[in-house]
Amino acid sequence: MATKTEKKNVIRQEIIEAARIYSQNLAGKAFLYVYGEEYFEVSFSTDHFLHLTGVKTYLSAKDFYKNAKKGKLTDKQFYFDERHPFANAKKKLPCLKRLPELTNDMVCVLRDMKTVTIVYKLSVTNLEFTLGLSENIDKNGKKINNFFLPMSLRVEDSSVEKSNGGDIVDFIFSRDASIAKYDTLLVRDKHRPIPKSIRHIISESFY
Repeated sequence: MATKTEKKNVIRQEIIEAARIYSQNLAGKAFLYVYGEEYFEVSFSTDHFLHLTGVKTYLSAKDFYKNAKKGKLTDKQFYFDERHPFANAKKKLPCLKRLPELTNDMVCVLRDMKTVTIVYKLSVTNLEFTLGLSENIDKNGKKINNFFLPMSLRVEDSSVEKSNGGDIVDFIFSRDASIAKYDTLLVRDKHRPIPKSIRHIISESFY
């Protein structure tokens, strides 16, 4: 039987691995999800990584991510409570390491996914796990930009039933956050033409 410290160290290692994967594949990039004529953009900001781990910390979200990415996170720097139990983190972290699958595989976009505390206007799922997205707003509820940010990682197959319908994505594009237009095509439904509605934000080479 593993001790409490051993269990915590397993979680610590998983968080460190997940932070490195997040840093290499998602942070500093923007992703464009297109379905039909509709689309939305997602930015994986570094201070939203903590939300997805299922643990609590005394550190700021930025410092938590920075320590995890550098492998300097200690078992004293995070903890579990009633709302963030050990079992939850244990379930979430393997999926957090697989998060890039939601940007480079065919996924489903869900509308108005309900959880106990919040309704996510948009979510992305591969039916194994679901990423709840929130609009990028300031403390007064004012929109900062048009990006959606990752807020919650849910490991359950009932997300579809808890939402108001969904669509399979037709395209996923990516770009470096420092570039103005999307220049990389990650996912494509070969039977669908690229819609005109996104022409202004993708590289002309796609047309």
